[in-house]
Amino acid sequence: MTEDWIHYFDKANYQPINIFEGIDDDFLSSQICNFHSLKQVDWTSFDLAIIGIADSRNSTNKGCSEAPNAFRSFLFNLRALSKDIRIIDLGNIRGKTIDDRYKALEEIVTELISLKVIPLILGGSQDYTFPIAKSVAKSLSSYNLSIIDSKIDWLRAEQDYSSSSYLGHLCASAKDAPNDLSVIGVQKYLYSSYQEDQIQHNSYELLRLGQIRQLGHQIAEPLLRDADILSVDINAVQQSDQPAQRIPMPNGLSGQELCQLMWYAGQSDRIKAYGIFELDISLDINKQATQLGAQAIWHILEGIALRYNDYPVKELDSYRQFIVFLDDYELEIKFYNNAENDRWWVEIPSIDDKIEVIACSRHDFETASNNEIPEKWFRFIQKNNYKSSKK
Repeated sequence: MTEDWIHYFDKANYQPINIFEGIDDDFLSSQICNFHSLKQVDWTSFDLAIIGIADSRNSTNKGCSEAPNAFRSFLFNLRALSKDIRIIDLGNIRGKTIDDRYKALEEIVTELISLKVIPLILGGSQDYTFPIAKSVAKSLSSYNLSIIDSKIDWLRAEQDYSSSSYLGHLCASAKDAPNDLSVIGVQKYLYSSYQEDQIQHNSYELLRLGQIRQLGHQIAEPLLRDADILSVDINAVQQSDQPAQRIPMPNGLSGQELCQLMWYAGQSDRIKAYGIFELDISLDINKQATQLGAQAIWHILEGIALRYNDYPVKELDSYRQFIVFLDDYELEIKFYNNAENDRWWVEIPSIDDKIEVIACSRHDFETASNNEIPEKWFRFIQKNNYKSSKK
């Protein structure tokens, strides 16, 4: 099947821009192969595939169709990764209609996952998260989706499908909906009570910008560690750091926070696919936003190169185990800790009397040790009870 992929992609057209001086081996481009220059592809020699989505028809950010090539111009001449991972640039996906591109992307991502090659999608509009999610849903019995966004792209069912509404359509699909969803960086004055109600009704999680500022960006790490897909709307970044915005936003993530979150996402041993979307190149006069996007993508790649291979790659029996008894609730909660990097996990009683293990933080362990139910633990209990009631 992969030998036919040459017909699915246009060769990327970009001009590399030097950010620093160095020899060829110093640059990320030394770790990237161009798909169109290869006669045959040995997929066992590749770890990650770059796919461009040069399409903005479902977005109000019409210049985002130019983002994939613009990202490449700055990304490929950043520093080479600390450990060698082999990357193949497939180019920009073809298709006359949006449906054509959806189907092609779904097929390609499904095949890449089966080949154990991580797809990195350079958008384009964020509604392309939908075919990515459908691909992962085919490969896994259930999956978790993390989104970085200042808004919730979940509009009422009667409103038109777009990059501002794809999430509601995805979560309404019994076959394709995520088991868990987290939206990171949202700002409460930018989403409606209806949108908030949909998140709460499904026991999904909102991590607001205020919480990140109050508790630090580390609070998002367990959410990203437990994700199988990450989808990023670069407009979650404040206008001073990301000026290519149709409606300039004074508040949002900083550029440094975005890169730190991307590092956490790269370090996740679970994430099967990444996508970064909605950069309107037509508004990026000084190329500052494009450079920020390229640096954020570099942090994903560097995180992947330096993955710990923790749970679920490694067995939990190799970690320290703590059992906390909450006297007030007559409840016992079991935690696991990797002492080498201080990552934490907790057991959750699941439906059918099975045990589910989810990522958590030291703060969750300390909360339980103070005889309080950790909010994360309680949310998953509610979620599992809701699923059980629907059976």
